[in-house]
Amino acid sequence: MDKITNIMRRELSSYFLSPIAYVLMAVFIALYGVFFTGVFVTYGVANLQFSLANLLLVFLFIAPLMTMRALAEERKLGIEELYMTAPITTTEYILGKFLALAISYLVMLSLLLIHFGIVFYFAKPDWGPVLSSLTGLMLAGFTFLAIGLFTSSLSDSQIISGLAGFGILLSYWLLGWVGNSMGGKWGEIIGNLSLLSYYQDFNKGVIDTKNIIFYLSNIGVFLFLTIRHMEARRWR
Repeated sequence: MDKITNIMRRELSSYFLSPIAYVLMAVFIALYGVFFTGVFVTYGVANLQFSLANLLLVFLFIAPLMTMRALAEERKLGIEELYMTAPITTTEYILGKFLALAISYLVMLSLLLIHFGIVFYFAKPDWGPVLSSLTGLMLAGFTFLAIGLFTSSLSDSQIISGLAGFGILLSYWLLGWVGNSMGGKWGEIIGNLSLLSYYQDFNKGVIDTKNIIFYLSNIGVFLFLTIRHMEARRWR
């Protein structure tokens, strides 16, 4: 556990010393403000759930930018070889990196609490759906990061890793629309693979065990694939 923690701390330090971390957080919060303000000006209501749902689409673009350098850059610079020969397991190495990414994302989400505090000071919205939406946003975001970490392990090019991560995430996202257009049993099966469809229940205030299991399963699968791919490289 100490080795995982050390890797996590190193990654967090590296990330928050980079200006890209603050640029991404600024974009994330700014777009949330645009969504919230747009709904408020247009309809005269403060719709937090709509704003949070749109943030998931924003993070579809941000997640590949956060993860594309996680493994690809280290391979290109030769740093990966140091870890390959260090007294740590591949699982510890990948989990440390994933935890650092997850904490970075939670820091990004925590910035929303300032706005929530202002809204709840002047109004009395229902906490339940907001907390449910945040839970879904957190789980879906962790899934995005696990997928991005996997694609970062496939190439030493940050651009290729980022594009591959975005491509997989976009495909996952569009499966719901494909399923709806197909209809029937196969359409239902394909639609059930969509990352968006499982978030919609959270956004409605419903926390269902099957939705939690879906996201946790995807996180586990892509972390496993990343570890296996890195193990294969380690023993070549």
